[in-house]
This record gives sequence, C-alpha cells and structure tokens, in this order.
Amino acid sequence: MIALEDYPNAPDFFHAYRYWLAQPDVERAPGGWRYRGRFYPDYLFVGGASFAIFREALKHCTGRGIDVGAGLWPLPGAIPVDLERGPGRQHTLEDFAPRSLQFVFSSHCLEHITDWNAELDRWVQRLAPGGILFLYLPHPDCEIWHPGSAFVGDGHKWKPTPALLRDAIAARGGHVVAADDGPDAMHSFHLAARFD
Repeated sequence: MIALEDYPNAPDFFHAYRYWLAQPDVERAPGGWRYRGRFYPDYLFVGGASFAIFREALKHCTGRGIDVGAGLWPLPGAIPVDLERGPGRQHTLEDFAPRSLQFVFSSHCLEHITDWNAELDRWVQRLAPGGILFLYLPHPDCEIWHPGSAFVGDGHKWKPTPALLRDAIAARGGHVVAADDGPDAMHSFHLAARFD
C-alpha cells in the first residue's frame, strides 16, 4: 500500500500531517490539533493568515506599496515581494528605492528573520514621508507558532509581542495609528504605523 504522501504531486500537508502525528506533544482532534493541551483549529495550518487582516490593512495601505513575504496570498493592490514562493519571487526589496513607497505590508513574515531589527530598518527606509508600515504577526500566546514548536520548528526565529513591536516602531520615529494586540481569530495581532 502506498502512503498518500508518496503519490505524485501529493500536497505538502500529507507530509506535514505524518510528521506532526509523530511528535509527542501533538494529537489530532476533530477539526484541528491539540498541542500542549490547547486546541488549534485546522484553518490555522493551511496558510493565508493575511486574508483575515486584508480589510483592516486596506484602510491604511493605499497608493504604491509592497507586501513583503507575500507568499501565495499578496495583499490586493500591493506589489508582492517574496524570496521563496509565489508571484513575489520576481521582486526583491532592492527593486524599490528608499522613500519611494506609500506603504509596506507584511503578514507572518518578520518572525522568520533572525536579524529582524535590521530588516525592519530596511522596510522603513523604503517608506516615503507619511508612509505606513502595517505588520500582522503571530500572537505570543499561540504556542504552535513559537520557535521550536512541532509545527514551525526552526522556521520561526523569535517570538514577536505587541509591546516589543511598539517599541521598535517608536525607536524608528514612527507612531502607531491603528493596532489590535489580539489575539484575533487567526491567533495574531497587528499594528499600523506612520513614518513622517
């Protein structure tokens, strides 16, 4: 008998499910997974977390801008930028001159970057005066997204918190114009900051 993940063109999830089920802290439950005693619904594991924040983000992200780490789900109207997958592979941050963009949007990307402070500087440098930085990040209470968890392994390099991001924004001269410390339905939080 052939395992599902061994069929040609098998979805990545077939491999992921097999791996997750082998982890000691993970248990399959109807409609989701239990990890360290907490239930997490299936929709958290299929990607596209950014869809949950598009409506809010589009209130702030207008004009010419980019979606850094867009993957397969770029913000409508944004130019996608992604090193690994999706339509953003044709663009890099270097394609955009300093002070040339009205917004930089990023969903569930910054936590994948070890030197996130330096990367945040690069994003802010691309903003024109009055530009908006919109960040959507995993909530620190959501253990499936903690570095080293059975679900993200070493893919997440650090654990963002609302307070830490507010401090990082303030240190760069930005001021928060909208935020929700969450967690929201996607176990995430967001903030929008203007840089003058």
